[in-house]
Amino acid sequence: MEKLFKLLSDAQASLFVLFHKTWIYHWNVVGPNFQQLHTLFGEQYESMFEEIDRLTEHMRYLGMKPVSTLSRVVEVSNIEQASSSASAEKMLSDLLKSNIDFCGMMAKVSEEAENQKQYATTNLVQDLMEAHGKFVWMLRSFSEKPSKKVQETIQFVEEVEEEKEVQEFQQLQEEIPTCFGCSCDPCECENTENTENN
Repeated sequence: MEKLFKLLSDAQASLFVLFHKTWIYHWNVVGPNFQQLHTLFGEQYESMFEEIDRLTEHMRYLGMKPVSTLSRVVEVSNIEQASSSASAEKMLSDLLKSNIDFCGMMAKVSEEAENQKQYATTNLVQDLMEAHGKFVWMLRSFSEKPSKKVQETIQFVEEVEEEKEVQEFQQLQEEIPTCFGCSCDPCECENTENTENN
């Protein structure tokens, strides 16, 4: 059980650091995608907060004593702490790598738990693997840039929409009656083209 306990302890510390990193990036992200990333990081760190509690309580059930100081957590963790000056793109890539690494740690815990016939532990870590696999998918999807063809299509659609709006505005201007020699409301003035023709 010693190997399993070591793997669980490292995973718990790593999860705590990943939680804290995601929380920091939730606060500090800036840029045109602020709202989406702020929300995405917020949802992920809130989920990880519950995961830490669940994992730690399971460790206590197994008779383990979790790491209790922040300095020791950072020392034991296999996940690096948050960067203090990361761009939004750097935050995405950092969290993507960290979540992939955490899934790898969970796979090792699951394998050892199976060997030790600790099936409750196996079920727990597989739940965590599934959750962080979803995080990986979301972060990767946000990080990927559209292909050149897709970008050209988006630009073409935007140009068409802009041209359409200009044409509609010009048509609307042509439909407004012209007022002759006064500053009144053209729609109410008796000197407009429409009333003059009458």
